[in-house]
Amino acid sequence: MMNSRIKKILMIIPLIFFIQPLLSRSGHYTVFLVKSRVEKVALVVEVAETRAERERGLMSRYSIPYNNGMLFIFESEKKLSFWMKNTYIPLDIAYLSKNGIINEIQSMMPLDETLTYPSKKPAKYALEVNSGWFKRNGIRPGMKLDFNGCLGK
Repeated sequence: MMNSRIKKILMIIPLIFFIQPLLSRSGHYTVFLVKSRVEKVALVVEVAETRAERERGLMSRYSIPYNNGMLFIFESEKKLSFWMKNTYIPLDIAYLSKNGIINEIQSMMPLDETLTYPSKKPAKYALEVNSGWFKRNGIRPGMKLDFNGCLGK
């Protein structure tokens, strides 16, 4: 016969799986950058999909963990442009097509409001990470982002 503590735990587990998708997208999700058929690099991202979330981005932060970043989601594929207002962290940005293919990667300088970083091609997604992260992990244009279900959460 199960004790009452185990019964309570078994009752809570299904609730976690039911509630988790209902949580705000401001949570953290693991995505994968696909380098080859057998090699993927994991990255933990915060999702910015509302206008307010995209405008705030990584402003006013002094650091983010090494394998973390922010995934910006836009309604449609279009030319995008970012800047570094109130952003203290040196960042790299990847612009991705609607299919999750990296079109280009650019390096951005912290607190420089004089420069903008426009995409050369239309993009539906932008992915910001610590400066040098893409290079250190062998990520380059043409590679694909596996969203790992985070778009449906």
